[in-house]
Amino acid sequence: MEDLTDMAAPRAGVAPRAQPSSTVQSVKRALDILRILSFNASAAGMRFSDLQTHSGLSKGTLHRLLKSLADEGFVEQAAGSRVYFLGLEFLSLGERAANRLDIRAVSRPSLQRLADKTNDTVMLTIRSGLDAVCVDRIEGSFPVRVLTQNIGTRRPLGIGSGSLALLAALPDEDIENVLRRNRARLSAYPAVEVDTLRKAVLDTRERQYAFNPGHILKGMYGVGVAVHLGRQPVAALSVAAHYGRMELERRQEIAAALRLEARRITAALGAA
Repeated sequence: MEDLTDMAAPRAGVAPRAQPSSTVQSVKRALDILRILSFNASAAGMRFSDLQTHSGLSKGTLHRLLKSLADEGFVEQAAGSRVYFLGLEFLSLGERAANRLDIRAVSRPSLQRLADKTNDTVMLTIRSGLDAVCVDRIEGSFPVRVLTQNIGTRRPLGIGSGSLALLAALPDEDIENVLRRNRARLSAYPAVEVDTLRKAVLDTRERQYAFNPGHILKGMYGVGVAVHLGRQPVAALSVAAHYGRMELERRQEIAAALRLEARRITAALGAA
């Protein structure tokens, strides 16, 4: 059995320092692992090395967290291998939560109203660890289709208007953690760097909506707004269109419509 007592004992006469931040960090890391497994682990499971790549954790930290999650039934390890699955306890909790809080079903009417109002492509995005994942999409009637992402598309947090809205809604400490761990992945997006995203977060908070000026697909712009439940961002609504349909005045009109629907979804989630 692995010895987990790797913290030095306090010296005689010196009171041990409380470490609440370390506990909170461990909880966040454990939740990241569960999110990664929920979106990446198929019937074949997920290898330890892949989990480490996605989480950005050291081997020792990841091993300890997996062991704790396995002890509580939230993660299972395939016998004789380093392959991991979501445990039955997690799936049981997820099923009960889904009955109460189905973000996609609750948001569908809002997506349809937005598509009818703007005639453009509307998307619903949720956070998954260090990523944002598109979980629903409705196309408007405008002839030019925006093919920036399909249902299931996953991108680093901050890439895309809905993804940026989610990032900007997080506490500053969480934002810095995301940017640090996603730094290498941003090389796939030449127009975006860590400093670019930091400024985009500030701009998003100031104007109260996220704006993507063609960072993913040249000529295709996006506007996004986070959906909150309490103080927690649970999803983001976004509209994508050709840049010719995204002049400042129309962006502001779309943002106002997005905020209205975000409030409606929040009220529906609260009622649920």
